[in-house]
Amino acid sequence: MKKKTLVVMDKGFFSTRNVNAMLNRPEPTRFVIAMPFTSKFAQRMVDSERKDIDCLDKTLVIGEQSLRAVTKKRAWNKDHQLYTHVYYDAMKGAKIREELYAYVAALREQAEADPIVAQADEEFLKYLIIRKSEQASTGYTINIREEVVAQKLRNAGWLVVLSNDVVDAKQALVIYRQKDVVEKGFWRLKTQLDLGRLRVHRDDSMQNKLFIGFIALILMSYLHAVMSEKALYKKMTIKKMIMTLSKLKIQNINGSVILFPLTKEQKIIYNAFSVHEPV
Repeated sequence: MKKKTLVVMDKGFFSTRNVNAMLNRPEPTRFVIAMPFTSKFAQRMVDSERKDIDCLDKTLVIGEQSLRAVTKKRAWNKDHQLYTHVYYDAMKGAKIREELYAYVAALREQAEADPIVAQADEEFLKYLIIRKSEQASTGYTINIREEVVAQKLRNAGWLVVLSNDVVDAKQALVIYRQKDVVEKGFWRLKTQLDLGRLRVHRDDSMQNKLFIGFIALILMSYLHAVMSEKALYKKMTIKKMIMTLSKLKIQNINGSVILFPLTKEQKIIYNAFSVHEPV
């Protein structure tokens, strides 16, 4: 039996109307979709789990990442119930918090140094209350808008994924993240492989170019997968890796082919791809 298509969508595709359209088809569309926090439904899901989600019992491990997850079947409307997968990444939330704290603290320092200029800048006024004061040495008091900062951090590290088909929280997140792999693949097709515009006038030329692009995309995807798995991206980009390998040199001396010694980076690449070093 042919398996039905599963549609995976990002937050930008979410709307109540779109979800209802998929549910109300004669054969409902199977879907996994992330929800933006402009949705009251998503915000309610997070608020309902905020106090209790951060515990060992709700810990989910995917690869080297640890996060919290809760899955519940909830009423979407009077006719449908959907699986709501709520995730909390404490490390991501902490990173966002520290970055925002550092940014606001820097704004405050700049405002204290030059309050007149800061008072005329919307970005400063977004996070700071700047008032004239005869008691202050600078002539101004500067206070942080704590409620604005708290609102910005309200959903830091949280993600809500909605599905009418995928029951398991881990599976739902893995499927959702695979969407990024596909999107990046097409991005490489358009940019790195220069197939954004085909620039051909014949059908057979178009098919040939697409075929070559498809093969190249497979190779690029494989390179990306290995580099991610072996953490090569910490040392180099794909472009740098190819350039490093292009520097391999050989020399013909009296009919014998002599390979120049491999550099340290070249050896790392060969080992990562499980290729025996040439001799």
